[in-house]
Amino acid sequence: MILPEYLTTVFLANLPEGGWPKSFHVITAFNPGRLISEDMNARADEELRRELNLAGRRCFRITGYTPDLRHQEPSWGVAGLSGPSALAIGRRYGQNAIFEVVYDVLSVIGCLSGERMRAGAWKERVFQTISSLHSIAQP
Repeated sequence: MILPEYLTTVFLANLPEGGWPKSFHVITAFNPGRLISEDMNARADEELRRELNLAGRRCFRITGYTPDLRHQEPSWGVAGLSGPSALAIGRRYGQNAIFEVVYDVLSVIGCLSGERMRAGAWKERVFQTISSLHSIAQP
């Protein structure tokens, strides 16, 4: 299910070594279908990181935020996954949707439905410092 707020998500991430991959997915293990405790989120996040690393995937930290910065979800950017594999991981971690970036086009993909919606340009949604992210926050 693609919720409207997914289409306005902004991201905080450091430029990965070697620059942004031409295509990658953004997957979180946080809050699988509902808000859960910090400890449960931390354990799920670590499990996801280990799974991606064991699969030999290049992953890097990305945090998704609502535009007003009231809600955030640490996630992993991961290059080298096929779309079906990325969706399978999202489903395994109880997610409604994942993000996909291909040549600067940011899309949201429903984990169960496979529905895809374009959300804009990646480079307009990603920030590298918290102060630049705060500059876009709505009052």
